[in-house]
Amino acid sequence: MKKLHTFLLPVFIMVTSTLVVVAISISSLYFGLIELVDSGLIEESRLSEIHAPFFLASGIAGAATLFVVMLASVIYFRITQPLAQKIEQQAETFHTLAKTAHEGIFLIDIHGMIQFVNPAAEKLFGYATKELQGKNIKQLMPTPHREKHDDYINNYLKTGIKNIIGKGRQLVGQRKDGSTFPMYLSVGEIQLKHSHLFAGLLMDLSTQQTLQREILAIPAREQQRIGEELHDGLGQQLTGLSMLAQSLLNKASRPEHELATQLASGLHEALTQVRALSRGLMPVQIYADGFMISLQQITENIEQQSQIPIKLRIDNVVLLFDDSTATHLYRIVQESLNNAVKHADASQINVSLKIEQDHGVLEIIDNGIGIPLNLEGSSGLGLNIMRHRCGLFDGEISINPDGNRGTRVCCRFPINLEVSN
Repeated sequence: MKKLHTFLLPVFIMVTSTLVVVAISISSLYFGLIELVDSGLIEESRLSEIHAPFFLASGIAGAATLFVVMLASVIYFRITQPLAQKIEQQAETFHTLAKTAHEGIFLIDIHGMIQFVNPAAEKLFGYATKELQGKNIKQLMPTPHREKHDDYINNYLKTGIKNIIGKGRQLVGQRKDGSTFPMYLSVGEIQLKHSHLFAGLLMDLSTQQTLQREILAIPAREQQRIGEELHDGLGQQLTGLSMLAQSLLNKASRPEHELATQLASGLHEALTQVRALSRGLMPVQIYADGFMISLQQITENIEQQSQIPIKLRIDNVVLLFDDSTATHLYRIVQESLNNAVKHADASQINVSLKIEQDHGVLEIIDNGIGIPLNLEGSSGLGLNIMRHRCGLFDGEISINPDGNRGTRVCCRFPINLEVSN
């Protein structure tokens, strides 16, 4: 119906215009002949003969014009008006859905300028609509995403490669007051005849991540309790028995000496296993500098087991008073080192910990075989768990190739800079 309307409208305009021109031409010719009669060039007796064909032609042109105008009116009310009503209803439906949606919705153009935001997005970011319309969407993002946002759109328009379009991912948003929050963003593309837009749907993940932290904290606390009991309870008992066995060994005569030796050796081995199990259940000591100590221990242990050189560099004192954050960071390091040792065929691994502005930065770099360039879309369980862990303490993680060879895992996490200093 829309195509029919598009075709008929210019036809009606052209026909009507032609008929009007014909009528004007006939009228001009008629009045020209009247002037000839007045000047005496044509006899007045023949005036009636001249009137008849002009009146007939004028009548036909007028009737045809009236018919075309009436037909155009019918077409307008039968086709154009329902089409306009349908478009108006669709626009009203969209605005109603956007207004009542719990998720934030926005539209931006190819330059990143905001064209529309719904009330949920206003509430989420703390801005009014008039403060956002016509502004760049990157003002809703913290550094470093803010500086990179324009490149995301430009690269897509140049290459057609969809890194964000049509996909959902977890990002960090920034409110009007400067505070940040985790959010899930899904971006779609809208190509119209005269405009090119991008639509975004976003959800606040703050409550969800709080619940996830608590769910993960329950088994973590239980592991910590068991680890403490193994270390302080069973471990202390085994230590006492080992010392007693050593005392018996020193006093035993030759027949009992061999049995005492076996007893002391067995107790020592059991004590070693209990301590190792305790460290596995409670990898990070409950001190502000416990993460740095655990980082040194795990790099030394894996270097000894794998015989691959691991260089640890700690540029700043990083104090973590949140045991959960420290444990998640430890597990990220553990997963990264295991991947480098088992799958990357690396011969050198570098681990670094430092402070940049108000964030801690943890990096694990190896010179192995590298990773695919499309790793961000990888469904590998270990890599996704690393991303999930990082999101639980409002951190950001990137897993990318390191130059022509190797892998670079970088995790940025918030810290209390004043306390760390």
